[in-house]
Amino acid sequence: MKQAGKIVRIVGLVVVSVAVLMLIILSAATKPSSGDKVWDSRTTVGSLNAKNYYVQYTDLACPYCSVFSRNLMDNFEEFKRDYIEGKDILYEVRVTDFLYEYGEHKTGMSRWGAAGTYCATQEDKFWEYYHAALKSLWKDYHSKGIGVSKESPMIEDMTKDYWVKIGEKVGFDKAEFASCMDSGETVEAIQKNTAKAAKSANGMPYFVFNKFVSSGFDNNWGWDYVKEYLDAGLRAN
Repeated sequence: MKQAGKIVRIVGLVVVSVAVLMLIILSAATKPSSGDKVWDSRTTVGSLNAKNYYVQYTDLACPYCSVFSRNLMDNFEEFKRDYIEGKDILYEVRVTDFLYEYGEHKTGMSRWGAAGTYCATQEDKFWEYYHAALKSLWKDYHSKGIGVSKESPMIEDMTKDYWVKIGEKVGFDKAEFASCMDSGETVEAIQKNTAKAAKSANGMPYFVFNKFVSSGFDNNWGWDYVKEYLDAGLRAN
């Protein structure tokens, strides 16, 4: 009887051990990946199964956002080599009209920039449009000291057509692109995304790089400061 009881206990321990092991395996298999968290994979760069997950909330009417994003754009190959591939990062950009919805002064530039980006994304041309917009803003305004800070002259001649022309530069039909920007579906999608962003973001730009969270960027900072932000996210994983 004692021998039989011992065998039963051993079998029981084996069964429990196997059950625990199966739970561990199942848990690992069902654990959400970075790709499960993204809003839109078309606005990402990197593997959806990457170890590190970075999110940048931005607004094209925000000059400090443009400084950070332009530094990334100007060093995009190094960024992809050393961080996206080298450090296994999935990087997502979430364009909002935060300054239109929550800014002290509503600016159509914020809404139109977000609308243009949204329409380009629907045709899988997010990065082409986003980078073209950053280049246009730099050439027409920021390089001339216009709209670069709260103290600088404001951008006062911005119209919806400005963003439509950027769409034309990346291959869109002018009339169709303008129609997309005006559509209720576009506005609704932008408002929904901006409301989601506002649940965590308290200003623009806003960064969630793994467990590293930060808001704002200085208009005099360069690529070295961008890398400090990127590295901070790696340290916070």
